[in-house]
Amino acid sequence: MRLTVSRAAHSLPLTGMQGARTRVFPSAVVAATFVLGCGRTYDNPFAGSNPTDPPPAAASIVFTSNAHNARPATGREVFAVEESGANATRLTFCGEAGAVCSSLEASFGPDRKRAVVRRILADTNSDGRLTGADGEGVFLVDFERSVEAALLPGGARVSSVDWSGPSDVIVYSGAGSGGLEDIYRMDPNGQNNLNITATAAIRERHPRVDPTGSIAVYERIDATGKGEVWVFFTTQAQARLTSGGAAGPALPLTPYVVGSDADPDYSPDGRSIVFRRLRALGDGRLGHWDLMTVASDGTGLTTIVSGPVLSPK
Repeated sequence: MRLTVSRAAHSLPLTGMQGARTRVFPSAVVAATFVLGCGRTYDNPFAGSNPTDPPPAAASIVFTSNAHNARPATGREVFAVEESGANATRLTFCGEAGAVCSSLEASFGPDRKRAVVRRILADTNSDGRLTGADGEGVFLVDFERSVEAALLPGGARVSSVDWSGPSDVIVYSGAGSGGLEDIYRMDPNGQNNLNITATAAIRERHPRVDPTGSIAVYERIDATGKGEVWVFFTTQAQARLTSGGAAGPALPLTPYVVGSDADPDYSPDGRSIVFRRLRALGDGRLGHWDLMTVASDGTGLTTIVSGPVLSPK
């Protein structure tokens, strides 16, 4: 792949230029110094933060939903739930009091107190909905202290975000070379933000870091519109895991054609990858998808479930 940055600076694995980092949260994001004296008044650095609740100790699944309010155009909030489906708990309240806000995705750090949240804060195209077309930014949210900080603006058009605990690195896909998505990595405080794919004619999307924190799987779409699952080792080394199914027509208002593989993620032991494959058009622009797995070496392709009721996440 061609890079728009110097090879010397980016011929490194996902953990970045300084290798693995200890999980110490940068004080610049979540703390402030209040200086007294001289009769001066200082603004509250956390003004505008939204109330939050930490996830319950028994919760094991995080998701976003607008189930808290059935009104049309209600933004999504972050929820946590136990593996059994019991005790769903709302964690964010960014859309309260008429505020325009929709939290689309959350990835927690290993302490379960902080997360990076992908969020929309404006209906920029005035269509009465909060979607990716409005621009998606990233916020760092401390759920225990109910404070937050913007890491990336809506103009970054972040389509996926993942916080790797072992390497203490944030990876995300967003607007990149040639107006298409690239994969980036940055520190949890927003520093050292680097484009690590930078390909003008290829869409690289939805990265997920493996349990060791050293490599990632991602969705790669070329000019044909057919998605494949790839593995990122370094900026100079990536490998294809899947080739998708038989190519078919384009799914309207999406980057996919029938046969595309999308949204890969690792199993907890890192030995297999789960993903979805578009097998047919249907349900408007949702399509019908199979849920599949493949071993981390590209063998053992298996369909877990299939049927017309399956749609995107």
